[in-house]
Amino acid sequence: MLPLRHPRRPLPGGRRKAEAVGGGVKGCKPGDGVFGDMAACGNGAFAEYACVRDSLLAPKPWKLSFEQAATVPMAGVTALQALRDKRRVKAGQSVLVHGASGGVGTFAVQIAKALGSEVTAVKGHARGKIVVRVA
Repeated sequence: MLPLRHPRRPLPGGRRKAEAVGGGVKGCKPGDGVFGDMAACGNGAFAEYACVRDSLLAPKPWKLSFEQAATVPMAGVTALQALRDKRRVKAGQSVLVHGASGGVGTFAVQIAKALGSEVTAVKGHARGKIVVRVA
């Protein structure tokens, strides 16, 4: 077998900065770091340039690296769809989040609380489980 070759200019998952901003876009200027879910654009995130609706991107928080920011859209949307769309969680309901320390779980705890539910979070541990009631 031949050794794998590395691309000369790696693009997927690379650092994303706004190159240009159209009229009417607020909260972002050229050069700002951005992140978001570009699946609605036909996976244009793998291109060198992509023209994206401003509603699909957000400014990258300065404390987050580009790698950390890249994990937010998928985990956050997965938790949101599970709680709001699939299970239709409402205020006053009790929600158990198993795997609350993982990517989706951390968002699930916050989203469930924002929806007004009582949350019990379970975190896996090498010797058992840790259960925490989130007030």
